[in-house]
Amino acid sequence: MSIEQQYASQVREQIGLFATWLPNERIDIGQYGPVNGALFRPEKRLTGVHASPAPATATYDFTINADRAINTEAKALADAGVTSGNVLLEVHFQKEAAVTFSAPDAVVTRVDDLRALGEKLLALKSAGEWRRGDAIVVEVVTVPRATIIASQKSGAEVKFEVAAHTPVSAGVMATLNESNSLRISKGVGAKVIGEGPLTPLFRLAFLKSHLFKDPTLDYRLGAQPAPPRVELTAEDYLEVY
Repeated sequence: MSIEQQYASQVREQIGLFATWLPNERIDIGQYGPVNGALFRPEKRLTGVHASPAPATATYDFTINADRAINTEAKALADAGVTSGNVLLEVHFQKEAAVTFSAPDAVVTRVDDLRALGEKLLALKSAGEWRRGDAIVVEVVTVPRATIIASQKSGAEVKFEVAAHTPVSAGVMATLNESNSLRISKGVGAKVIGEGPLTPLFRLAFLKSHLFKDPTLDYRLGAQPAPPRVELTAEDYLEVY
């Protein structure tokens, strides 16, 4: 399995959302296109889809087959060229496509009216302009900054110079600066360090029919259960993942 499929699948299983690939690419409400495995490939955008942000922010901070820790060992600091009084914040990856993901102050924006969206898709379907199996973005997570790193191979590592007594927190991870603080990077496949704004996570909806056996995505794991499906007609419904 490719690193992008592994990354997207693992994030999906971890928190129940789809992951943007590359992590710093933009995803917008109303974009639609095919889904291959856990990867969404937007091709077009449906305009006139109204969406609103949630009133509170959220923090997404997790690792998958990776460890984060502060290293104060004198030889390690000297080998990395760390300035006196500073230490190393290290991330070690145990497998290919292991992940460290830190994104505080996230704003979740959702489509206001799923029924109205479903009716738009039915109109496109009737006009022969909607492909069965395509998905449309109905929710996006936007963050002002984030640090997202996926390993290319087992044993990969990144090390950052930080001030002594710095905690390993989502806020600290997300505000790291690649040009100023990155000291060692080995075996990394994709990295976004302190960049923003980003839309690294999202949800999709599928137009389905009771008359056909549509494929079911086995991605309802994670901390955020998918919203219920919306019945549109006796035959058609909109299902959100």
